[in-house]
Amino acid sequence: MRETWRAYREMDRNVWIRFIGESINGIAFMMLLPFLALYLKDRVDYIWQVGIVMAVSPLASVVGTMIGGRLADIYGRKPLMVVSMIGNAFVMLGFVWLDDFWSFVFLSLLLGFFNSLFHPAASAMVADVTEEKKRTEAFGLLRMGHNIGAAIGPILGASIVVFSKSIIFMISASTMFIYALLVIIWIRETLPKKERKKTEQGLNDHKEERLPSPFEVILKDKILFVFIITGVVISMSFTQTEGMLPVHFDQTLPHLTDAQNPYTYMLAFNGLLVVLFQFAVARWAGERKIGQVMLYGCILFGLGLLAVGWLPQIFFMAKADYWAILSIFLVIYAIYTLGEMLMSPVQMTFVANIAPEHLRGTYMGAAGLQWILGGVTGPILGGYLLDYQLGNVLFSILGIGCVIAGIIYLSLDRWILEDEENRHNAKIKSEELVSSE
Repeated sequence: MRETWRAYREMDRNVWIRFIGESINGIAFMMLLPFLALYLKDRVDYIWQVGIVMAVSPLASVVGTMIGGRLADIYGRKPLMVVSMIGNAFVMLGFVWLDDFWSFVFLSLLLGFFNSLFHPAASAMVADVTEEKKRTEAFGLLRMGHNIGAAIGPILGASIVVFSKSIIFMISASTMFIYALLVIIWIRETLPKKERKKTEQGLNDHKEERLPSPFEVILKDKILFVFIITGVVISMSFTQTEGMLPVHFDQTLPHLTDAQNPYTYMLAFNGLLVVLFQFAVARWAGERKIGQVMLYGCILFGLGLLAVGWLPQIFFMAKADYWAILSIFLVIYAIYTLGEMLMSPVQMTFVANIAPEHLRGTYMGAAGLQWILGGVTGPILGGYLLDYQLGNVLFSILGIGCVIAGIIYLSLDRWILEDEENRHNAKIKSEELVSSE
């Protein structure tokens, strides 16, 4: 415990400001998330339309991610973070004013664009101020802040949604404005000074100094390319557990009321576990090989997905008691959450470690492509299968895919170690040849 508190104190101020902002923003967003798919389902004609609304958001992220990371490497991290939060706040207000399918599609596009501007810049900022061996802990701390919201938000949302869903959107908009103010007032710019000077002097206009686009980085860095493709199934899984899982429960447990839908309590429990244990898990993971940690996380994550896919039908056929259903699901979600806690911060550390210093924002933006691809394909696949009440098939595909992803992550880590060893050996041989001459 003493080591944990010392590690907390050593975190840079920027990381702590982001922690506070993530906590505030997380509470508001998680008030909305458990009810968003059900809210949309009541306002469109088909469930696949819910999938379309959720899918266009990450589709719009392609534009934001591709330009956001690069702009963060040119103009700095802070301006991109501010623009993103203010834009998201206005989008949330749009959900209050507009109320039809095509309006939801438009708002979802804007939400995806502004969200994608934020994360590459914010992740690069964390890498800027944190030494390599502490990055997993720093990203773990930020996940803990986000999940404070996941622990508190769903319960608050369940209380407020009885009166008005519009209030939840207004609260979300307000917290995003507050987060933007926190960034403006207290966050300091962390773009490496030498890169900032290059920008100011216009050296980036020269061909030899031109920063590559995220697409160029992906095509040139094979490790990053495989990492992104592998991560698509992880992203698809998150989009389904955060968006379509309550619909799956609604279909497979029809004897339960909306207030008894297990998802709200599972999401809150997920957030509570992350708040209590994420930093300790991140410290443990930071002392071990990244590939092994990602493999363990993917296996536990995948097992949780398989369980939530198949258990609801079993409970319904067995006419299980509600409290028994909820208790078992909380145990299953604890396993799922442990996998998530192992996997998520280490993924960010992996990207930060392979990225050159002057391209951290670009690499973070490129890595975000996995969330875009998964965010587009996940809801469409989920909406299609859930229209035929095949949620068990959906979560089986994702669960097995996550286990396979873990094996690939392990191979990537070994690939990096082999490359480093080969370069080291080549350097020694070169030095020996020079000395012999």
